[in-house]
Amino acid sequence: MNNEQSLLPPKISFFEKRLTIILARDDAMVCAFCPELDLVTEMATPDEALEDMLEAMQDYAEEYLEDLEIYQNSPNRAHHLPYIQAIAACNDAWDIGLLFEIQHGRVQV
Repeated sequence: MNNEQSLLPPKISFFEKRLTIILARDDAMVCAFCPELDLVTEMATPDEALEDMLEAMQDYAEEYLEDLEIYQNSPNRAHHLPYIQAIAACNDAWDIGLLFEIQHGRVQV
């Protein structure tokens, strides 16, 4: 490797279809909400809520693709397809983590 190659900046990739995860504390529990996929989880800690959301996203993507005909023709689920395809293309949890942006909020009832 020559000096010019070693001075190149690292290549950083990002996904265009971003998912939002909003973490909100409600008394002793933490909710994780993904508005783009209409998914909600609730756990005791932020880390547990994020981990549960990640699992929910993977499960939903698998189910969506298994029943693609139903979901892609559903008026409230058809727009999820680009996100589902992005999740399905991920190799592992790290890759899925690159798809979302975490925000913090409050639960209001």
